[in-house]
Amino acid sequence: MEIIIDGVIGSWEVDAKEIVSQIEQASGDMTIKLNSVGGNVIDGISIYNAIKKYDKGIVTVEIGAVAASIASYIALAGDKVTANTNSTYMIHLAWLYTVGNYIDLRKAADISEGLSSIIANVYVAKTKMEKSEAILLMEKETFYYGAEILEASFVDEIIDVDSTVTKTEAQSLMFENLKACNNAIIEHSQDTDLEAAAKLIPKIEIDEKVVIEDETKVVNLFAQQKRDRNIQILKRKGL
Repeated sequence: MEIIIDGVIGSWEVDAKEIVSQIEQASGDMTIKLNSVGGNVIDGISIYNAIKKYDKGIVTVEIGAVAASIASYIALAGDKVTANTNSTYMIHLAWLYTVGNYIDLRKAADISEGLSSIIANVYVAKTKMEKSEAILLMEKETFYYGAEILEASFVDEIIDVDSTVTKTEAQSLMFENLKACNNAIIEHSQDTDLEAAAKLIPKIEIDEKVVIEDETKVVNLFAQQKRDRNIQILKRKGL
């Protein structure tokens, strides 16, 4: 089974509900061909969760030209992740688009920080880097190109392809695509996005202020999900 995720996530290019439906209806080993500069965080997390829940076979995510922003998060849902020698991988803090008074903006900032923390946990689980290092790299909006993606442990394998594209050229092209991505996100954003994002974050209420709980629970959950899925896959194969 092959599923293609190509374009801005959460726009007319990549419909998250359609991708989730394809994953749920699939059977056997699955290959996900991913080429995206990112998009809507909520839709990206929805796709990630659907991949993580898949228990009918091994999932391989193949990064094409680029996996940036929330697409870099989706990529790590695979049991195996590959990229090419001319692939670009970019990580940064979660972006949210909002308007309102200072109360609304502070709430949005808390949600962005919480989402960024959850995303960072997946980077940590894959690369084994410290959480503080992952957050710092996200703050800097860090780019990796080709073999650098493997060296940083975001992927398991680099496929050698014939290309003369340099890292600088790849970054420049991606910046242009990110502009288009941002415009698409704004165009297709919904008023409910912030509330939906808030529901994704483990939280407790103290004096009307949102406080993010210990995010190690999220890492442990991801690890347990992977163990459970491996057991289910082995059972289905009669091993």
